[in-house]
Amino acid sequence: MDPSLSPGLDTRFAPTYLIPCGVLAGLALGLCVTRIYTRSRPVPHLALDDYLVVVAEIFSLAGYCLGCAAASHGWGHLSYYIPAEDQKIAFKCLFALELIWVLTIPLIRISVACSLMRFGNSRLWMGTLYALIAIQSIISTGWVILQFFNCKPLRSFWEPVSTIKCWPRDATLIYGWFTACVFILMDFTLATMPLKLIRTLNRPLREKILIGCLMAMGLVATIIAGIKTKTFKNVYMGDPLSTTVDSSMWAKLEELVGIIAACMPCLKAPAEKLLRRAGILSDHEDSMSMPSFVDPRHLNGNAPLGTVTHVDASGSTQTVDVGSQQSILGRSKDSKWTGGSVTRVKSLADSGSFRTDGTERRRELDV
Repeated sequence: MDPSLSPGLDTRFAPTYLIPCGVLAGLALGLCVTRIYTRSRPVPHLALDDYLVVVAEIFSLAGYCLGCAAASHGWGHLSYYIPAEDQKIAFKCLFALELIWVLTIPLIRISVACSLMRFGNSRLWMGTLYALIAIQSIISTGWVILQFFNCKPLRSFWEPVSTIKCWPRDATLIYGWFTACVFILMDFTLATMPLKLIRTLNRPLREKILIGCLMAMGLVATIIAGIKTKTFKNVYMGDPLSTTVDSSMWAKLEELVGIIAACMPCLKAPAEKLLRRAGILSDHEDSMSMPSFVDPRHLNGNAPLGTVTHVDASGSTQTVDVGSQQSILGRSKDSKWTGGSVTRVKSLADSGSFRTDGTERRRELDV
C-alpha cells in the first residue's frame, strides 16, 4: 500500500450492525420458538403463517451469520486497509445478505397477513389482505431482478472487472424510495388492522391495553422503515466496505422487529399471568360471566349471525348470536372464569379463529 494514498485513520463500523442486530436476533429466535411451541401443544395446529415465519426466521439467522462473516473479513473498515482477497469474501457475503433480506421481508409480511385472515371474512377485510400480499410479492420480485441484473457482469459485485455496465443510480433510488413508502404504508396497515377487533372485545380495559401493546410492535417496524430511508442518499457513494454498514443495520432491524411483531401475540397468556401476579390485572377484572365474546353493541347489524352455545354447571344452555364476520379473542390458559363449561375459542393473540355459519359450529383446539 502506498502511504501517500492513505485515506486517513481506519474505521470500525461493524459493531454498529452486529451488537443491536445480535440482541434482536436472539429475541426474535426465542419468540419464534415460543410461538411454534404454543401452537404445537396439546395438539399441533400449525398453519401457513406459522410455517412462513419459521422460514423467515431461518433466513434471518442465516443473514446475521453472513453479516458476522463479512465483518470478520473487513466489513466496516476502509477498503485501503483490507487485503483484496478478504474484500472479495466480504462482498460475496454482503451480496448474499442482501438477497436473503429481499426474500425474508415478504415472508414476514405475508405471514402477518395470513394470520389476520382468520379474524374476518368480509370482502373489504380479505380484499385488503390479498392486495397487500400481491403488492408485496410484486415489489420483492422487482428487488430480486434488481439484485441480479442491476450490474453486469454479476461478479462485479464482489471483485474488480475491466468492463462494468450498471443501470442508472437514479433509477435504483427512485425504485427504493417508492418501495420504501409502500412498505411503510403496509406495515402501518398490518399493525393497525387488529385495533378494530380489539375495540369490539367484551374484555376489561387493562386486558385490551395489554393485547394492544402486544400487537403494536408492527408500528415499531413502521418507524424503523421510515428511519431507513435516511440512508438512501449514501447508496453507491463512498467506500462500499464502510458506508454500507448503517443502511444494512436499519434494514436488518426492520426485518427482526417484523419477526418479533409477528410472534409477540403468543406472549398474551404468560403476560397476563405475570401482570396478575404483579397486581396490575386482578382476578376480579379477569372473571366474567362469559368468555370474551365480541360485544354485541359493536356488531354489524347487517352481518349474518351464527350461534354460540354456553352450557353452565346446571346443564342449562344460553345461546349467543355472534356475527360470522367477527373474530373472538379467547381466554388465556390460566383464566379464572368458572361460570360453567364452554368450548374455548381460538384467539387473535393465540393466532386462531372461531367462526360460526348458521347453526353449524366449527371448533379448533387451542393451546
